[in-house]
Amino acid sequence: MNKVLSLLGIFIVFFITSGAGYMGSLPDIESEFSYLRKEASEKSIAPYSVDELDKQNESMLKPVPRDNDNYVDIIIKKDKSSKYMNDVNRVIMILEKLRRCINTDRDIQKFNAIVSNLIDNVEYIRKEYQTQPESNYLSYSRLLYISNEARDVASYRMKEQTAKKYIPYNSEVNIYTKENYEFKMESLLNNVNDTIFILKNLE
Repeated sequence: MNKVLSLLGIFIVFFITSGAGYMGSLPDIESEFSYLRKEASEKSIAPYSVDELDKQNESMLKPVPRDNDNYVDIIIKKDKSSKYMNDVNRVIMILEKLRRCINTDRDIQKFNAIVSNLIDNVEYIRKEYQTQPESNYLSYSRLLYISNEARDVASYRMKEQTAKKYIPYNSEVNIYTKENYEFKMESLLNNVNDTIFILKNLE
């Protein structure tokens, strides 16, 4: 009996190791699921580049209508009084004109006209809010500062025009040199930019 069982065991081991097994064909998994890989790769490709998306967003955004008092009252009104916000917005538009003038032709007549408008508007704000809580705002003190600086630069430019006629450029007493002129204009431009930033970020 034991001999029969041992022979049977040997036969089974021989049958298993002889390569006998499943004789059918396996399904073609590669082709069956290729469409899933295609869909995944198509979804992973962005339809637009980052630059294209930025351009689309810019074209959809409308420019801020700072010349519209209702926009200030409804859209960007915060803790400040709407009247103060409206007055500040008018000065922002004047400062932006002054910045364009400095960056482009620096025409003295245009420059003086813009500065005169700035001085008038800031003087109105000074008188209107000097006894009000708004006088403690950084924006208020910054307006007074930029108005005074713009007035000084405008005065300097007028004197420079006169000095050109009567004082030699290389004279030791001539303070109206090109270097001084450029320094004052650059300083004014930097302060105009800083003031615009402060005024546009009132909190």
